[in-house]
Amino acid sequence: MLICRTERPGDGDDIDEVVYAAFDRPDEADLVLALREQGAISVSQVAEYEGAVIGHLAMSPVLINGEDIGWLGLAPVSVWPDCQNQGVGSEMIREAIQAANDFDWAGIVVLGNPAYYQRFGFRPARELGLTCPYPDAGDAFMALALKQPAPAGLVTYHPAFDAL
Repeated sequence: MLICRTERPGDGDDIDEVVYAAFDRPDEADLVLALREQGAISVSQVAEYEGAVIGHLAMSPVLINGEDIGWLGLAPVSVWPDCQNQGVGSEMIREAIQAANDFDWAGIVVLGNPAYYQRFGFRPARELGLTCPYPDAGDAFMALALKQPAPAGLVTYHPAFDAL
């Protein structure tokens, strides 16, 4: 049975392994470690199957026009390679959106496949008047406003993302 839960003390090594394996490179695992060390992860979900951590999702605060107004950036979403395309990531994303709602966050941005993220209510961020510093992002930069009205402006991620 798949269990999605909040990260707890002692999960760090398992999370690092999953993130590294999911992307088959150290960049995203280094990002999660840097965000964790700097206290910049606001929502951290793990997916557990039969006691093993097989997925991880992190959300960290983003700034809009240089201000922290309660928005999060969803990244990265990691699932162990043998467990991908089985709904693990989708379940973690649904749980994370619910957690963001429960903790009264205003919205979430993500840089990812539009066809995938639209099913969770995300839409191209430009439709809300949001832009990002990545000029080639296009419709892959998406947003989900949890509170209205949604802000407009430039979204910037935590400096740890600059290493990607």
